[in-house]
Amino acid sequence: MYEIVMPQLSDSMDEGKLIAWKVKEGEHVKSGDVIAEVESDKAIMEVQSFQEGIVQELLVDAGTEVPVGTVIATIATDKKDARSVVKKVKQEEPKQKQAQELKPPKEHKQESKKEKPTSLKIESAHGVSPKARAKAAHYGVSLEKLTQHTQKPQLHADDVEYYIQEHYFTPKAQQLLQQYKLQASLFSLDHKIERQEVQEYIDKHEIPLPHAISSMQKAIIKSVTLSAQKPVFHIYEYGDASLLQKHSQYSMTAWLVKIFAAVMMRHDTFRSRLFEDRIAIYPKASIALAVADVKELYMPVIKDANKLTMTEIDSVLKSFKSKLQNRSFTQEDMQGSTFAISNLGMLGVREFDAMINKEDSAIAAIGAVENDKIAITLTADHRLVNGYEAALFMQDLKKELQNPLNFK
Repeated sequence: MYEIVMPQLSDSMDEGKLIAWKVKEGEHVKSGDVIAEVESDKAIMEVQSFQEGIVQELLVDAGTEVPVGTVIATIATDKKDARSVVKKVKQEEPKQKQAQELKPPKEHKQESKKEKPTSLKIESAHGVSPKARAKAAHYGVSLEKLTQHTQKPQLHADDVEYYIQEHYFTPKAQQLLQQYKLQASLFSLDHKIERQEVQEYIDKHEIPLPHAISSMQKAIIKSVTLSAQKPVFHIYEYGDASLLQKHSQYSMTAWLVKIFAAVMMRHDTFRSRLFEDRIAIYPKASIALAVADVKELYMPVIKDANKLTMTEIDSVLKSFKSKLQNRSFTQEDMQGSTFAISNLGMLGVREFDAMINKEDSAIAAIGAVENDKIAITLTADHRLVNGYEAALFMQDLKKELQNPLNFK
């Protein structure tokens, strides 16, 4: 038997969300076939099977988040086991189909007299959770009424809460309760409660609107927390922006990527990463670029930027824009950088400090252009880059910004 686990698609990923299954139990798969889509802390990725066999069991429901390493599916690779799985699935299919076909007529034909035994059976200790039983007692609601209303084989505390909300709150008031995670017990349940009454309660008690943390936000929180622990220093400088403004056939960000990449090739510490027992210096300049919308932040990498033409850099930046709009970045897009650029100058921000991305050596925060001068704040990891190296790097950068040969 071959087990497929929730993969770790990035260094910062602790858990993943199963978006969708691409196979069914009993289906034959080959090595390389996509069996599921998983959302990591960076993007939605495809999960492949690396062995051939029959899908034996899908262990996680779509929409569920599970820790990295959790077994999410099993594949029968032994021929005997595979035949057993196929046989079992074929035997169950007619029963499931028959049950689906027979269920609607039974529901229409059954009278209320036949429903009571079912609800009483559900009311047993096995069908009602202790929390549901306690909440029903608190509200003074009959479990029999609840089970008849919900028509569920298992009764939980949330079922009791929703039942109370439906009976004492208007639909708009219910919506507000659910948005703010408020319990019905906070209100006097002796009248029909309108939305306005719920809103007044929220305003009076200054209740904040809860917002779930997405996988991406979890990754950002983890990344910036780690970045904050690095020993860093800052250099604040201004560069000549005359040529950047003059050559507007490409964006200012595109020109900066080209110039930073060229300078990085002369300063190998900015192409380096720190590992436990060594410093690795990479042969090419790969630069992460901060791109964001209102909700999400990404750091996709322009790989081998020192080898790219301006047309190629511009094309990469346009692809980043498209992927940002569609939220279709892959894990591969985020890997390989040793340096990063964050440009808030385009939004009118004069100067700012940026946090170093993951294992990068440094990051340049680009501010707005004023009087033909562009603000550049360099944040460097002091374990990799010393102050003298950083100063030389900034000197070279300022020279290259004034070199007309860079703008051809």
